[in-house]
Parts: sequence; structure tokens; C-alpha cells
Amino acid sequence: MQRYQVFIDEHSISIAENRKSNQQLETIFEVFEPKEAELIQVVEWLSKEKEAVQHVFLNSKNPSELWDLFTAQFKYIEAAGGVVLNESYEMLLIYRLDKWDLPKGKLEKGEKPKEAAVREVEEECGISNLLVKRELDSTFHIYYHKEKWVLKKTFWYEMSYSGKQDLIPQTEEAIEKAVWVKPNDLSDKLENTYASLKTLIASFLA
Repeated sequence: MQRYQVFIDEHSISIAENRKSNQQLETIFEVFEPKEAELIQVVEWLSKEKEAVQHVFLNSKNPSELWDLFTAQFKYIEAAGGVVLNESYEMLLIYRLDKWDLPKGKLEKGEKPKEAAVREVEEECGISNLLVKRELDSTFHIYYHKEKWVLKKTFWYEMSYSGKQDLIPQTEEAIEKAVWVKPNDLSDKLENTYASLKTLIASFLA
């Protein structure tokens, strides 16, 4: 079944033909076959929703067509990052803007996503000799910047690291910490991260 998901802060929007979820019905707002003019309205409303509704489900008989129409409403940018594991199966996390995060950043002109992902991990954490093992699912999130709604797609890659270099956080990018986190300590960090990353990491560890 085709299903698309995009995040807005701690909220999310899904596009699919049928909703299958364990979420309580009161946390979901469902729209059947939304028109183009309603798409930004849904985004604006959800961005202001702070309590009852966590998720909006856009129900469509043609999810891919609706997804194309949805994404056309935004300024589009691309980023890439890494889910990096060392030899002890510890995961590399950074602490930036009061949130735990994964190393990532925007693609430079002419740069391929995999190249950008490796570069960003190296720059933000001060390590090299990374081995890219596979591409993971991309994530999408929306934010408002300079009077425009922006849709960012982030390409993710699983990487392995076997060196002994000290982690050096890139402070000029507002990164305060770069740390290896043991599996038992991940849940504590995930309590203070972005909803899109919670979904990505949960899928990775499943």
C-alpha cells in the first residue's frame, strides 16, 4: 500500500488510501479526497494545533497523485545524513538547539545525497573513514521560513565506523555535543528528539 508521511514539529500528515493505525481516533483528523486549495490550509491549521490532534490523515484513492499535488505547494530542499554505528553498536548522536539529533545537512550544488551524508557526518562530528552500508527510508518535514512553507526531504544512510578518533562537535553549526550512545541509553535521548527521527530510529532498530 502506498503511504506517504511528512512531519510538522511533533505532528504528522499521512497520505494513503486506507488508514491503519493504533492511534486513538480523537488524536486523528481525517480528510477524504482533499482539494488542492485545502492542502496548505491543513498544514497551517496543524502547525498551530498544540493539543488534541496529533495526526492528519489524507485519504485518497490515488495517493501518489495526491502526494505530487501536496509537495508542489512548497519550496523544496534536500538534505542528507547518517545513522552511524561503531564497533560496539553505539549510535552517533549530536546535541543541537536543545534537541538530540542525527548528523545531517543540506546538499551542496551538484552533490549526490550519499556524498552529502558522508560529508555532513565528517564535518559535524570530526571523524572520517566512514563506510556507507545501505540507504534507509527518507524523511520529510515542513517548516515556515522567510514567509514561505518549506518541504525538506532528508536522505538517510546507515554507516559504520571503526576508528579511534575523538568526536569533535562542529560548534559553528550550533552543535554542542557529539557522542556515542549505547543501545540502553537511546530511549532517554529519544524523549528529546524530533518526531521524524523517532520514527526513523525505531524503524532502524526494529
